[in-house]
Amino acid sequence: MALLRRFFCWNLTTAVFSNFITIVILSFGALLMRLLDLAAYATDFEISQGFQTQWRSHQWQAFLASDIIVTFTHVVIILYALYMLYMVTQKHFVLYMETLRAFTYTFIMYSFIEFCFSVFEFSFYGLNTFRRSYVVFLWLYWLARMLGNIGMVVLFFSRLQEMEEEMAYELRFSDRKYVHSYSALS
Repeated sequence: MALLRRFFCWNLTTAVFSNFITIVILSFGALLMRLLDLAAYATDFEISQGFQTQWRSHQWQAFLASDIIVTFTHVVIILYALYMLYMVTQKHFVLYMETLRAFTYTFIMYSFIEFCFSVFEFSFYGLNTFRRSYVVFLWLYWLARMLGNIGMVVLFFSRLQEMEEEMAYELRFSDRKYVHSYSALS
């Protein structure tokens, strides 16, 4: 039995499809904010209502490394989610079941990496996080995305479990027994 059978009024297939779209949109927003942060290092550009780049200049290598790594993970998860959108719309669930499982574990790692780097950055800001409106927005955006990511992982695991049950049901009532591809060679 799956963790969830339905999400709001959607079945799990539709919910997973809409989550891929949500991941692309929200990760693109997070990528845009990271690129703004990188632009503040490279040029004289300063984010309005954000901390001045010189304020964190003694930690600039750590912040730059953080921005580069998290920017890379955003790009990877956006491309992977777009690929999964294609797979979900074009293929039967049996053909993308293992890809969805790999995406789910990749998404967990993505969320964990983003969590670790965000904890580093916001612990550097400390209580100063709530002094500038851009940093408060960044913190709330990250918090909302993290809670949404946890919900999406639950939906992905529910869909995986539902697909496994459907496959077991189809195999149970099929005329021929399931034969592994490697056993057909002998």
